[in-house]
Amino acid sequence: MKKTEKGVTLLSLVITIIVLIILAGVVVNVSLTDSPTIESIKDMENSYYNHQIDTEEKVNDMVNGWEDIIL
Repeated sequence: MKKTEKGVTLLSLVITIIVLIILAGVVVNVSLTDSPTIESIKDMENSYYNHQIDTEEKVNDMVNGWEDIIL
C-alpha cells in the first residue's frame, strides 16, 4: 500500500525553530548594540542634511544677488 500521509516531521520542525532562534539572537544583538555601521549611517545622514542646508543657503544667496543686479 502507498503511504499518503502529509505533514511536518518533528525533525524539520526542530530545525526550523533552531534557525529562527539563531536569527532572532542575531537581530536582537545588532539592534541593541551601538554598531559602528549604524553610527556611520547616522553620521552620513547628518552630513547629508547639513550639506543640503548649506547648498540651499548658497542658492538663496545667488538668487538674491541676481535680483539685486536685475532690479
